[in-house]
Amino acid sequence: MELSQKPIRQTAVILAIVASALGFFVDLYDIIIVSVVRRASLLSVGVPESELLDKGVLLLNVQMAGMLIGGFLWGILGDKRGRLSVLFGSILLYSVATLANAYAPNYEWFLALRFLAGIGLAGELGAGITLVAEQMPQEKRGLGPAIIGSCGMLGAIFGAYIGGSYSWQFTYQLGGFMGLALLLLRLGVLESGLYEGLKEKTHNRGNLSIIFKNPRHFKRYTAVILMGFPGWFVNGIVMTFTPEIARSMGMTEIPSVATVFSVFFIGFTFGDFSCGLLSQWLQSRKKAILGYLIVFTVLMVVYFIWGFQSVALYYTIFLFMGISVGYTIVLLTNAAEMFGTNIRSTVTTSSLNLLRASVIPQSLLFSALVPSLGAANAAIITGICSLALAFYGYTQLEETFHKDLDYVDE
Repeated sequence: MELSQKPIRQTAVILAIVASALGFFVDLYDIIIVSVVRRASLLSVGVPESELLDKGVLLLNVQMAGMLIGGFLWGILGDKRGRLSVLFGSILLYSVATLANAYAPNYEWFLALRFLAGIGLAGELGAGITLVAEQMPQEKRGLGPAIIGSCGMLGAIFGAYIGGSYSWQFTYQLGGFMGLALLLLRLGVLESGLYEGLKEKTHNRGNLSIIFKNPRHFKRYTAVILMGFPGWFVNGIVMTFTPEIARSMGMTEIPSVATVFSVFFIGFTFGDFSCGLLSQWLQSRKKAILGYLIVFTVLMVVYFIWGFQSVALYYTIFLFMGISVGYTIVLLTNAAEMFGTNIRSTVTTSSLNLLRASVIPQSLLFSALVPSLGAANAAIITGICSLALAFYGYTQLEETFHKDLDYVDE
């Protein structure tokens, strides 16, 4: 009986990895196209040229607000109703909302649809990592999330290409149809066996108060969020404000923001996968994360000292920065492994979206420092704060490589 069941279990794991990887591909495609086609889409729905910046910032913040709400919503639902409920519900919501965005009659409708899409986008990666981590053998658990992460980053690159080559309407239509098509693939995905067994043991599932009542749980939960600050410092500050920072450092040829994003995500694709492999080779999540974080720190020093000598060097540094922040997927795997089956989805999904929201305090600090210090110095101080928080967060993580995930937290 066991021999006949083994191929079935292997097939279930492979299908879960493929479905989650393609889901994250569509997820990041959807996130990136908002920025890529921002100008064309807003002009088309009636936003005046003079209001593009303010309305664009509001658009991104509204989507982030949706993701923050969705992070808790889908995380709790994943623990109460199962991982598959999130994989189906989240992709259905953001696919329909994204498709409808292509037909929005005005800015208000466009804004409302991006809020709904943000809620949907919040559930995809956390649910996928939780499901795959629970289904894979303990000694190979890091490989599945690594594949999911690297495939997802290709979605960002694909989104940048489509948004730059086709109309904004087609860009949104394609995102919606890809998500809806993926629903068919997910019909064959099986629920986590650990979760199925949990339903018979306890009703205390998806209880967020478990995290906040226990100081040890809260420290580890916060640590995951703090560890994400460097990646969103690069993404939300250094890359987004490349023109301002480059001018502040005296560059005569200003690097292209689109090229910076492209080379960074190419690096990120390799970084996600390579960090996952390294964690398997070292048999340690923490050692792999620390190694990549140290490399990132060195690259930040190189960036601010020598990175502005030429555009080619500038792009090269961002390629390697993308690789170095590839520890994010291993970090989320570590988060899933640190907490019991009854709150694993809640922790993984909500911490991911709080991690993404770290761009908000960092952007506020950066913008507050720019008037008095200039863009480059403001970025340096913001980066130092980001790294300090990340290294502190690292001290609160626990090693989970050999941990049995069949347990609950109370």
